[in-house]
Amino acid sequence: MEVWRRGGLEVWRRGGLERRMELLENEVELVGRLCERIERRGRVLDLGCGTGKLGIFLSEVLGGAVEVTGVDTELEKVKKARENSPSTNITFEVQSAEELAFADETFDAVVSLKALHEIAEPGKALREASRVLKDGGQVFVVDWVGGGGAASATTRKTNTNTNTNTNTNTKAKTQTRSGHARKYFTRQRLEELLLDAGFRGLKIEVNREGELMLAEARKTKIK
Repeated sequence: MEVWRRGGLEVWRRGGLERRMELLENEVELVGRLCERIERRGRVLDLGCGTGKLGIFLSEVLGGAVEVTGVDTELEKVKKARENSPSTNITFEVQSAEELAFADETFDAVVSLKALHEIAEPGKALREASRVLKDGGQVFVVDWVGGGGAASATTRKTNTNTNTNTNTNTKAKTQTRSGHARKYFTRQRLEELLLDAGFRGLKIEVNREGELMLAEARKTKIK
C-alpha cells in the first residue's frame, strides 16, 4: 500500500485503485499508528463514527481482513457515512454509544476518533465498549488533549490543510475547538476512564503538535 499527501488529504493506492481519505494533518500521525497496531481480524466497532471517516479508512486500508461497524446517534451523519462508504465490509447504524444494542463479546476491537469527548457519559460508553469487546480485545481512542495542552492548542490551527481556500474554515474550526476545550480529557482523566471500564496494558501518546492523544489498551476480565 502506498500513502502520500495531496491537496491536504491523505491519499492511498493499492492494486492500482486510488482513493482520497479526508484525514486532517493532525490526525494522520496517530491514525497511522492505530492502523499499524490494530489486529487484522474479526470485527471492529467505530464509536461515534460521524460521517464514517475513520471506519471507512480502516475498512479500506485493512481490506477484507476485518468487518467494520460504525455507530452514531445522529441519523443524518449515519446516512452520509453510508453514502461515503465504497466498501462492502462496513455498515453504519444509529445507536447510542452508552447503550449499544450488540451482544456481549461481539467485537475484536473498538476505535474512536475525536468523538469520546462529545458523549454525555464517556465512562458509560467505555464500559459498553468493554462489554461488547471479546476478552483480550483492543481499544483505540484518539481525542483532543485537555488541560494545559488543550488551552495552548486552541491557539494553533486545528485544520492544517495547505489548501489556501480553507482559511475561513480553519478559523471557524479553531473557534469551535476553543469553545469545546472544557470538554476535553486530560491524559490522567482518559486513563482513569479506561481503567475504570476494565481496560489494561494502557498506553497513551501525544502527536507532534501536542493537540491529539492516542490511547491504546486491551480488555481484561476483572476477577
